[in-house]
Amino acid sequence: MSYFLAQVIKYLIGIVGITVVVLIHELGHLVAARICGIDVEVFSFGFGPRLIGKHIGDLDLRLSLFPVGGYCRLKGSDDVRQSLRNEQSLFLEEGSIFAASPIRRIITYLAGPVASFLLALLIYTILSLMPYEVLSTEAIVTTVNDYPELFGPEATSPAYDAGIRSGDRVLALNGETIDDWEALETILPVSPEHLFMVERNGQSFHYWVEGEKQADGTYRYGLAVLQEAIVGNVRSLSAEKEAGLKKGDRIIASQGTVVHNHLDLLSTLRGELSRVEFTVLRDGEEVRLSFYPRRGDDGKPIFDFSLLAATKHVKPTSKALTSGVGQTSKILHQTLDSIRSLFTGTQKDLRSNVTGVTRSALLIGDIAALGFEQETKQGLHALLYLLGVVSISLAVVNLLPLPAFDGIQIMVAFLALITGHTIKMRTYYVLQVAGVLFIIVVFIALAGSDLRYLLSIRR
Repeated sequence: MSYFLAQVIKYLIGIVGITVVVLIHELGHLVAARICGIDVEVFSFGFGPRLIGKHIGDLDLRLSLFPVGGYCRLKGSDDVRQSLRNEQSLFLEEGSIFAASPIRRIITYLAGPVASFLLALLIYTILSLMPYEVLSTEAIVTTVNDYPELFGPEATSPAYDAGIRSGDRVLALNGETIDDWEALETILPVSPEHLFMVERNGQSFHYWVEGEKQADGTYRYGLAVLQEAIVGNVRSLSAEKEAGLKKGDRIIASQGTVVHNHLDLLSTLRGELSRVEFTVLRDGEEVRLSFYPRRGDDGKPIFDFSLLAATKHVKPTSKALTSGVGQTSKILHQTLDSIRSLFTGTQKDLRSNVTGVTRSALLIGDIAALGFEQETKQGLHALLYLLGVVSISLAVVNLLPLPAFDGIQIMVAFLALITGHTIKMRTYYVLQVAGVLFIIVVFIALAGSDLRYLLSIRR
């Protein structure tokens, strides 16, 4: 399979997923409008000129030229045109969105975001019913002061000061058995002090460690996990694959420096690298290989291989709905925090957080493809998880009071409900024009960002 064909397949996976999410959102508007007695003129799969379709009563169910996303057009466009033509404040057409009461309009516009939230809830509820694998890394630790090139020359380690040393295996914390690093990483930050039981050279030692309090109220212990530098997966059509790197290779040297663990490896792969040179141990023999890594849009190297990660099997939960609600709520909060950071200016790297449809589709397809390369179940799990994130993001963004979004329509209807006066058609028309211009500007900006990303993929 060629590189170009692989990218097309990834793009199609992502774009089909995004289209399904958008159509569910628009279906929410359609169902609510029909219930509220508002006519729907068009429900389109895709945008652009109509290709084929079927009329179901007054509804034109169509497939448009560009089959990406879709839209639901409510009856009411004639209200705007005739009101402006006759210089009336309002011209009501039977079945129009403007002929409906403010409550019905709010319900109709709110139904899209609600449908998106419900889709995400359904996805995460289904995922909680699926058995899956999670990381379960051995709790072998290092103190961060042993790797100043990675953690900073001023990095301190309360754990080191208390007696813990790199290579120690944490057996228990406060008398409770520690199964893996992931469990340890979860417990450590929430308490100001812990009693560690570690294993070193076959002997057990106990250390009482006081953490450093951080600005966010958590506690820092200056510990990081150590992993073996064994290759787990190598992306197809990558420079690493072409160089001969294989799953199961143990990297014993990088850039001429001996490698004992993954932090040693990371230390050698920092900075401006042109060519990467590895020595790997394969079937008892040393093999030397080299390659030029792929570059990101910032010019920094991107590596298309991962290290072997230990996992454990997680059984489906008996409280699937509760788990689905919890996951949906978690991602909703993360989405709101991201949007808040964009508006407050605390998010500096906009390109990594705001993308167009093309780049989003490629990212979704790429992550899903990586999962499918490992196992079909992992790929499906990754794809559904990401579509849940997209669905929540779509709902949140549409609720923003911006021109052409559901949020501004809900606000207009709510003001009509409170004041008893419907917005003037000329004002509404100005809002619509502003909305179209806003979308065009955003589309051009995101398209430019996507183009820069596409041009950088094989730089």
